[in-house]
Amino acid sequence: MNYIRKIALFIAVGATFAITPFAVQAQTCANSSQTLLTKSRLDQIATNQGILLSEVGVKFERFALSTLKPGDPIAPNGRKFKSYLRENKVKILNVQPDGVVPLPVVTTFAPFFREFADAIFYEAKAVKGTLLPPSYQDYQILGFLDVLGKNSARAAGENPAIIFMTTSDVRKISKKTVAEATSRDIGVWHSIACEVAPLSGNLQLGQAALINPGVYFRTLRFPRGYGGPGTPGRI
Repeated sequence: MNYIRKIALFIAVGATFAITPFAVQAQTCANSSQTLLTKSRLDQIATNQGILLSEVGVKFERFALSTLKPGDPIAPNGRKFKSYLRENKVKILNVQPDGVVPLPVVTTFAPFFREFADAIFYEAKAVKGTLLPPSYQDYQILGFLDVLGKNSARAAGENPAIIFMTTSDVRKISKKTVAEATSRDIGVWHSIACEVAPLSGNLQLGQAALINPGVYFRTLRFPRGYGGPGTPGRI
């Protein structure tokens, strides 16, 4: 990236600071009338709808991917990515994020637009009793970060990102996960699910909140939003 582009980006980011505080955002419901969706409540909703508890995780994943970005559903991912770091930890070579999309980048100078394949991971977790540390599910989270950290976007000075979509039991993402991501210039975003009033099983994902804004400041990038508030729906 040339010097002129750095200056332009710095000015743009600085102007943004004046408008919106560049700080860690809080995970909230889309509407103040909504109720945080716990894993226990999600299980109850599933039972009321005749859904087996063994299917809740998959149902929540499909709901999250299809509704987080209104009008632009995220396609379920069927591909696996190699993570030698995960293999070194637990002898599992691959990771498979729930959703994978490219990172589009608009630049001031030619070529004006670039797209980095597989630079954005979406992961849905209907869980409780965890903050999703790197070691979660046999180092699955660490594997995600390992793969994203080697994406071509990072080599080009851009920021890959991972977006967690969770039940409200995960009130914040593990500091260890955030630290691992930050060391690789990966943005960490978090959207929590809530139940729409009146409480009858209609759900909605809140705005995806940025957890580590410093990675974008360090690379002189303005962080784009990665979804939310989502479209209300049911599992």
